[in-house]
Amino acid sequence: MGELTYKQESDICLSCGECCKRYSITILPEEAIIIAKKLKISRKKFLEEHCELFVKIYPKSTPGILTYSTAFFPKRTGEVLLNYLNYLPPSFFVVPQIALKRKEGECRYLNKNNSCKIYGERPFPCRLFPFMVVPGYEENYPFCELFRKTRKNYSAKSREYRKKMKKYFEEVNKKGFVKVWKYPPTKGKLFLNELLIAGLTLKQLNKMMTSKPTAQIHE
Repeated sequence: MGELTYKQESDICLSCGECCKRYSITILPEEAIIIAKKLKISRKKFLEEHCELFVKIYPKSTPGILTYSTAFFPKRTGEVLLNYLNYLPPSFFVVPQIALKRKEGECRYLNKNNSCKIYGERPFPCRLFPFMVVPGYEENYPFCELFRKTRKNYSAKSREYRKKMKKYFEEVNKKGFVKVWKYPPTKGKLFLNELLIAGLTLKQLNKMMTSKPTAQIHE
């Protein structure tokens, strides 16, 4: 398995584009600023019109970062979880992120020729794909011809991304989701583990991330 030239890699990607059609891409706050500047719009407009909430939750029984009591979840959210799990765990690990909105089932920035409208400012997951250094990931990319034909060592960049994600989650845990983003989108998706289970509003997310025993308000 030899090295490919930049043009060979580009030709393979431009003849495919499957990754842009398959995945939702999450972004970091600093990436929102960079992409908004590229699009020549305000960060507020970019987050409101080009992005959506993308929240994954995982049952968790022990205290820790971004872990919240199910007792304070909105009533509707609790009902949806009960329907899927047949019980309600005492708490959940809540992973609140923002993703680029998709358009007609694919990345909104994908051109008809499979080129990217924001290539120079594309988010970290796009830059690393398909060479994220995670054991077993090869099985997730059977469609990717580039991954079959070459390998790159992106371990340093992958570590850099993991550090950025760790810092992001620590800041959200300390400051709160809205303060970290300032202008987050008001709607999006809720996932139980990796399964999409419901739509989600910012108001619902804020209630889910309640950490103090205040009076509960159900929706």
